[in-house]
Amino acid sequence: MRRFLTTSLSHWLGLVLLLGSAAGCVNKQRMTEPIRSVGEQLLFSTAIDRALSELDLEAIGRLKGFKVYLSTVYLQTLDQEYLVGSLRDLLLSSGVLVVDDIAQAEVIVEVRTGANSLDSATVTAGIAEDQALPNPITGAPVALPELAFFKKQNNVSLTKVALVAYHADSREHIFSSGTLLGGAYDRHYQFLGLIRLRFTDVPELRAIKQLKRRYR
Repeated sequence: MRRFLTTSLSHWLGLVLLLGSAAGCVNKQRMTEPIRSVGEQLLFSTAIDRALSELDLEAIGRLKGFKVYLSTVYLQTLDQEYLVGSLRDLLLSSGVLVVDDIAQAEVIVEVRTGANSLDSATVTAGIAEDQALPNPITGAPVALPELAFFKKQNNVSLTKVALVAYHADSREHIFSSGTLLGGAYDRHYQFLGLIRLRFTDVPELRAIKQLKRRYR
């Protein structure tokens, strides 16, 4: 009887140690430590850059030499400052005289966004981090450690921008940009909590391994 109890205890102890080791191997990555992560911000800014790169430079060239006021009345979005700053850069580098006072403007350019956001989806094969079991004594839920045999996280950003330009005095239409679309993706794959792969089309994120080696 004593031998049976010793054997059973050994089996249970081995199982606990195995589960503890497996749980300890899970490599958990947080996308956000401050309010917004580096990955999220780079996804947004890259999508904005790519949307603005769709602008017809020939149409922008028609504003060269004019005093232009950039109106953001119809613009309310995340990373609005980066979008406006990038658009100002594009106009100024094209020879457009950007003014800060609408009273000085000969031409008004209105900018608006139809979308500027991020979609995230996570698929986990195993025990997800938000799963729990009821305590057999109290009935209260007990959180389980994440144990993912396979995990995929997909983050995709999309920016939709449009511009319209018209004369400040006569309100005569000069040009409309139409829809300008830009996007970026960042995908993470994790196997057995040990092997992690990252695929992204954001140039700065591609160099993240080198940056981590430099600053860790």
